[in-house]
Amino acid sequence: MYKILIADDEGIVCDSLKYIINKDFGSTCELFFAKSGRQAIETAEQNQPDIAFIDIKMPGINGLSALQEMKRKNPSMRALILTAYDSFDYAKKAILLGAVDYLTKPIDRQKITDCLVKIMHEIDEERRKRNDDLAIKERMETAAPIIENGFVLALITRNEYAYSGEQYRSLLGIKEDKGFMIVLEWDQQFNEKQPENPIDASVKGQKLASKMSSNIKMYMRAYLSPIMGNKIFCAVPYEMTDMTYDDRLRIIEKVRVLVESLKKETGNDFKAGIGAVHYWESMYDSYLEAVNALHHGVRSISHIDDLIVPDDSSRQQDSIKRMVLDAAARGNAEDVRTEANAYTAWLYQDSSLSLDDIKVELMELITEAGRKVIEQGIPVSKEPEHALLKAESKKELFKIFTDGLEEICTQTIAKDAQSDTAVSKVKKYLDEHYNQDISLDWVSEHVNISPYYFSKLFKQEMGCGFNNYLTRIRMEKAKRLLEDTQMPIKEVCAEVGYSDPNYFSRLFKRWTGLAPTELRGALQQ
Repeated sequence: MYKILIADDEGIVCDSLKYIINKDFGSTCELFFAKSGRQAIETAEQNQPDIAFIDIKMPGINGLSALQEMKRKNPSMRALILTAYDSFDYAKKAILLGAVDYLTKPIDRQKITDCLVKIMHEIDEERRKRNDDLAIKERMETAAPIIENGFVLALITRNEYAYSGEQYRSLLGIKEDKGFMIVLEWDQQFNEKQPENPIDASVKGQKLASKMSSNIKMYMRAYLSPIMGNKIFCAVPYEMTDMTYDDRLRIIEKVRVLVESLKKETGNDFKAGIGAVHYWESMYDSYLEAVNALHHGVRSISHIDDLIVPDDSSRQQDSIKRMVLDAAARGNAEDVRTEANAYTAWLYQDSSLSLDDIKVELMELITEAGRKVIEQGIPVSKEPEHALLKAESKKELFKIFTDGLEEICTQTIAKDAQSDTAVSKVKKYLDEHYNQDISLDWVSEHVNISPYYFSKLFKQEMGCGFNNYLTRIRMEKAKRLLEDTQMPIKEVCAEVGYSDPNYFSRLFKRWTGLAPTELRGALQQ
């Protein structure tokens, strides 16, 4: 559809143009008419025409002045100037004002048609390009959070950034070559003895993700990770190599205001840890510093530089080691990895320690952690200790140490089957949310245990694999729905968490020996 304005005080001209346009273009055009310059301006403002035929000589405001005002309000409008005078000066001024052509009266039908065909083609091309641009923009808006999540995950997993870092920064338009990490953690009440169930906290975080993201981006230019348990990691670009004391205070204050805003918006308490400035290639260090600041700072918002007290480093090291041992003894996998990362970050910062010095420190600590677990009657593998002796780099040492502590933690959890373990929490979650899209990887991430260890732990405690347990719950529920209700089989399929009725029917028959229709038919006999 094209909107066309015909502005001319001669009725015969308006009627002629109306006839030509209706005859040659039919219902593809919507026509508007004006008999003076002022009326043309008002009609154009109200209807935003795509094309305008404007007579130069009209009562009151002349056509050229009207054109100037109309183009100011609607720059994309195409104007065709009409006049009874073949004057070069008129033509020149009309072109300067944005007219696409200058037509003399009497009207030549073929020329009018040719002009309109050309203009309509240009409008179609512009509309197509605008639609393409909007589609690209829409796709980019959809993809941007995914790219952003991938960028931050690459930073905090260290190895991935080497392969994809520059591409991520190019896609996100990041010009700075440095930045720092902020980690935000939430809970219902940080001073309660028992922290919030990590799965519940994660589900709550997913629901609040949009609000949290918009709040964070309102206070600072930050790129965000996906929700990870009850944490979200923020990568903040920074131009300077070092952060001055005043800048540090300014950022801490900005984060403090952000935390208050998030608390007000979500109803949860928030804490924040801030790492030091690093080049993107070394941002893993800032990530570890942010985690360290979060868990070892005395305030709700802590910067890593506030934790480093040179005269008291020995006492600080003992404190961090004690927290590692306590986490391993409790069997809390999330705490174990957090404290292990904090301790390795502390060792990494001490440039006076050689590789062998660090090896000794980690050997002593993992041995002590194992001893505490053995005292509880739990056997512990010596494999991590042997692997530490063979390590050839700090990076390898830190990975073996963290993974080894996590395995010790897993063994602790498996021993205490009566306690509120990660598996029992997951079991409770599956019993209540069996119809949602749940995978082993998703659950493992949200209890902060690797899929391999969690799968092993789940089977050890439950006597069957994770997928078998979830399928069994769904099949039992489906069986009850088929027996107790008249719900269509397609709805039963969706109710228990499956999207494909054919797949559901095959799976149901494999588990029960009967297809859903066969079971329901047998009950009705």
